Amino acid sequence: MYSIVMSSCIKQICLVRTTIAALCVVSVFAIASCASQSGGKSSTVNYELAKVYLVQQGPTPGQSGDFWNGLSGTTVSRYPWIGGPSDANGLFFLAADAKRLYLRAEIKDSAPQLRPLDMDPGDAWNGTSLQVFFGTRLNRHSEYEEGDFGLAFWVVQEDPRNPNSLKLMVAKGRLLNERQYQSAVVEWKKDSYIIEASFSLDSLGITKPFKEGQGVRCEFRINHAKMKEDRSVIVNWRTSTDDAWRNPTTWSDGIVVKK
Repeated sequence: MYSIVMSSCIKQICLVRTTIAALCVVSVFAIASCASQSGGKSSTVNYELAKVYLVQQGPTPGQSGDFWNGLSGTTVSRYPWIGGPSDANGLFFLAADAKRLYLRAEIKDSAPQLRPLDMDPGDAWNGTSLQVFFGTRLNRHSEYEEGDFGLAFWVVQEDPRNPNSLKLMVAKGRLLNERQYQSAVVEWKKDSYIIEASFSLDSLGITKPFKEGQGVRCEFRINHAKMKEDRSVIVNWRTSTDDAWRNPTTWSDGIVVKK
């Protein structure tokens, strides 16, 4: 009688263990499925994702016409240190086709300033400038990996006698040459400016064309300076730190959507 009872208990224990194991397997597959549907992440975010609009053919900078009309830009208006909307804020737009990445930035700035023509690109951050940080790898990493890059943008006047000789300069660590990007200063006013640029994907280290629904990581920054002074205000999209230039974990999520 004792052996029968023990045998029954052992069978029940084995059945419970089998059930628990099956539930664990189901849970793992469910989590993996959710992660694959969200670009490799199992968690959701509580903010609007930055958008990269997938198009058949992107626009020529400075000749974009109505290309950007009606698209949802990423609002950059977080002030980690000091400052507020009266200093600077803006909208950043991104688009991509099979070969190039396109940017448009519409900036409100109370005192936009031209930078020296011979300025060291490493000093771009310390005055009127924009920065875009972008990556195609979704795994958490604190240092730049393949597919990550940072771009700095600033405006110079090529001819001191010609106020219309404005040029958008771009650096990706080092100053980019004119074969690596196309750009235009669309508008430059005493309290605002608009710039456009495009880059070949391979010049940015992006090895594959974007796909609809693809996740990306990014951060946007406006650097604001008072007249004839160094930078005094930074305006970010989401991070509350000054580390986006060196630490991709401070970037936030974006997604590729079809226009």
